[in-house]
Amino acid sequence: MKYKDKILKYLKKNNGIITAQYCREEGIPTIYLTRLVEGNILTRIDRGMYISKGGDYDEYYFFQHKFKRTVFSYETALYLQELTDKIPQVMEVSIPYSYKINELPKNVKLYYVKNEITDMGAIEVKTIYQNKVRAYNIERIICDFIQNKSNIDPETYAKTIREYASSKYSDINKLFIYAHKMGITEKVRATMEVIYE
Repeated sequence: MKYKDKILKYLKKNNGIITAQYCREEGIPTIYLTRLVEGNILTRIDRGMYISKGGDYDEYYFFQHKFKRTVFSYETALYLQELTDKIPQVMEVSIPYSYKINELPKNVKLYYVKNEITDMGAIEVKTIYQNKVRAYNIERIICDFIQNKSNIDPETYAKTIREYASSKYSDINKLFIYAHKMGITEKVRATMEVIYE
């Protein structure tokens, strides 16, 4: 199969998105991406990232592809997992203290966390365009909410914790493992005791 045909075939099954990294992994010279941009078939979104004319502009996927150490957190993580109907006004993202982001997009709110707990509770989820991104699971979201209660919308905070407590999918054991690693065991215990009363 010719390189151009291989790219076009991949675009069809990947929501019109392709990266230079994919081409390198598949042995496709990246000059073909440049030619497709010149031919008005692709648009360059950012360094090494391209979208076809009918492709879906997936800001979550593009952001995380560019900033690989990020994990979607807080209300953004809830939204990506369809655990809230509220569409986030900003992208909430957690990153390790050691990771620096230059030229941060305006609609992003960063939370710096200790390196050793950055990946704790990170799972792979799909955006509405079916692209895979990393976000925190519900137990990690609950711990973050409790740790930063004063910065969370009160209605979202109460609703999320109430729904977690009544869900058959909640994993209290995991919740307390995370709480212990974050040094907030007593805060989490006190919060959950009030809910379960």
